Amino acid sequence: MRLRGPFVAISALGCAVLTVSVVALWTSIDHTKAIRALAVKTTITVDPGIHETFAPPPADAAPAMTAAEAWAGWERHAEIPAKTTAIPANTSVQLGLLTLPVGPDCGLECEHGNIVRGNMVYTALNQLAYGYSWSTCPAGSSLPAIQCTSWIFLDASTGLMIEGVSWGEAAG
Repeated sequence: MRLRGPFVAISALGCAVLTVSVVALWTSIDHTKAIRALAVKTTITVDPGIHETFAPPPADAAPAMTAAEAWAGWERHAEIPAKTTAIPANTSVQLGLLTLPVGPDCGLECEHGNIVRGNMVYTALNQLAYGYSWSTCPAGSSLPAIQCTSWIFLDASTGLMIEGVSWGEAAG
């Protein structure tokens, strides 16, 4: 009978460890599901004129930042005057691989700070990024959907802006 106290304490400690483990596992699974839910499903041509694309990320993509953290960091870095750094309600967020061509290789002038592959120069080449998009055209606009969407692409590791694309009537 005297051993009952240690067994109760050990059992309680075991239950606490099990609970913490289940919560950690559940959080990890939820985070993975959230990333998959945000992932680009098919390649999007962001700017057909320069062949800028946003493609599905690898299944094992693990960004260093969440979309919300990247957005908040970008707003702080850009010194955007706002009371909140939350992603606006009218903004969609997707995780994908951004490819942003500069053009044919023109030597040191084009290559400085860019990526060179073959005869092409890129600002971003399959870079893991969050793409934030929103509609810029009023209801009933006759413009194609691609021309009614503005984008901001933020590096999924640093939150720094890679590219911004404005389209549509609201963009001018």
